[in-house]
Amino acid sequence: MWFAGYVNGPGLLVAAACLGVMLISEPWLVIAWDEGYSLGREDRIRQWCRAMADPVAFAGRWKPPVEELVPPNRLAVPSGDELDSRRDLIRPPAVDWFWPFAREEPDGHPPVYALVGMIGDVLTPWRDPLPRARLGPILVFSLTCGAIFVFMRKRYGAWSAGAAAAAWIFQPHLFALAHYATYDGLLTCFWTGSCLAFAKAVEGEGERPRIPWVLAFAGTLALAAGTKLTGWFLPIPFLAWILCTRSRKGAVALIAGTALAIPLLILLIPPWWHDPILGIDRFFQSNLTRAQTIPKKTLFLGQIYNTPGGSLPWYNTIVWTLLVTPVGFQLLAAAGILRTISKKERDAFVSLSVIHWAFLMALRSLPHTPGHDAVRQFLPAFGMLALLVGLGAGWVVSRRRGIGSSLIVAAVVEGGVTVAVMIPVPLSYFNPMFGGLPGAVRMGMEPTFYWDALQPEILDWLNEHSLPGQKVRFARYPTSWLYLRQTGRLRPGILPTDPGDWTWYVVQNRPGDLSDLDRHLVAHAVPARVYSRFGVPLIWVFPYDEVRSWQAQPARSR
Repeated sequence: MWFAGYVNGPGLLVAAACLGVMLISEPWLVIAWDEGYSLGREDRIRQWCRAMADPVAFAGRWKPPVEELVPPNRLAVPSGDELDSRRDLIRPPAVDWFWPFAREEPDGHPPVYALVGMIGDVLTPWRDPLPRARLGPILVFSLTCGAIFVFMRKRYGAWSAGAAAAAWIFQPHLFALAHYATYDGLLTCFWTGSCLAFAKAVEGEGERPRIPWVLAFAGTLALAAGTKLTGWFLPIPFLAWILCTRSRKGAVALIAGTALAIPLLILLIPPWWHDPILGIDRFFQSNLTRAQTIPKKTLFLGQIYNTPGGSLPWYNTIVWTLLVTPVGFQLLAAAGILRTISKKERDAFVSLSVIHWAFLMALRSLPHTPGHDAVRQFLPAFGMLALLVGLGAGWVVSRRRGIGSSLIVAAVVEGGVTVAVMIPVPLSYFNPMFGGLPGAVRMGMEPTFYWDALQPEILDWLNEHSLPGQKVRFARYPTSWLYLRQTGRLRPGILPTDPGDWTWYVVQNRPGDLSDLDRHLVAHAVPARVYSRFGVPLIWVFPYDEVRSWQAQPARSR
């Protein structure tokens, strides 16, 4: 792993500090939209591992689960006869059912994020499924933070290292998404780690790259590609850097790393073992046809876009970066970018960081790319931005030590205070320079998107105000709600098949995704309960009688 070469006192202390912050804050962040799916898929892998340990015994007691957190798909449940040998378990239909990854939607993502999530099974098996699944991503995030600190400190000094580590931890959206048992925080770690490993591989004298770091680089390439489609584009900015610098050593490292990453990637994806070509084809067919399978509507600067069939404006990543990055980090990152275009500076790592950041910004700006969920789809750009913050900090301090050090301290304090103030909904952070969350709403941006505002106070209110036989209906239905019911956090029925009558209707303030019913309720109905931040509603609970009244109206008058 890329952080193996950074195991020393300062790096471990920074990693431990980051880990402490993440673990302390983790209980405040409620289950998000995609986490229910992650928990269901991880449970499938656990069952497969048990089956591999003793196929005959497992097949003899096999019964398909009645209720799962995995999203429904078209695959048939395997019978016991199809599970009674290890050979059967690594071939369809068994491997396809137990490994719902890297194929047709809704199972388009590869499984590395789920494998990392199962680290908690080994380290803290006694914990509840959600915090247990979050531990692995949090550990990777914290270790990457320590690696960034050591890397930057050795090359650019303590001020640079401290600023980079702080920008890594205290970017509010990265901070939030790094907690979740999903893919984007991990992809950011693997992308950033690949830059550190590649830089280590090509530094120093000699014509050949350093073999241990080439191996680490190959590992990060495979892990990134095994987490999300975006990771497959990771070699491109390295190639761009090689062409710009004409680095023969870099070319050798990229070719060798990519060649080594391919078999490792296939090893990480069991559904591909029996036919890798077919597996890769299904994966790309799934991820490149999302306009037909799972289109997403999003509000951006007052206009609703249906992506990826439609496209956000080309400048969307620039606007988003300005809106969700604390001011101090923006100033230091700008200094880092200026550093690379300065005629006096010819630092290979500086140019590598800028190329990666620019590539990620441009990738999400391309036509017909998914544009929903704020910055989640290009989150690795904020990992690279943390490196640019560190580079800018080192540059500023080297020229104006007093002013530079004061700016760095102010930026770090601003980042820390921002995260503290925004908990438990850091994904609703918007830069105060633009009016904060209320200002962003006035600009026509979505105040929330991941159902992270379904806070305990809302759940407690629903539990207290729902009598036996009364049910809660949600405007959208991820299987995260099943997890809340399984763990006792949400007691009323939530499914159409549950006995009883609908009593409450819960809506998230995500304007681009509101149905006609939702828009009517928001405009005309009086909510029974609201969760707000800074005066902006994030969750509404409406009496279900308001839904019935709308349904009773003639369609033309709605």
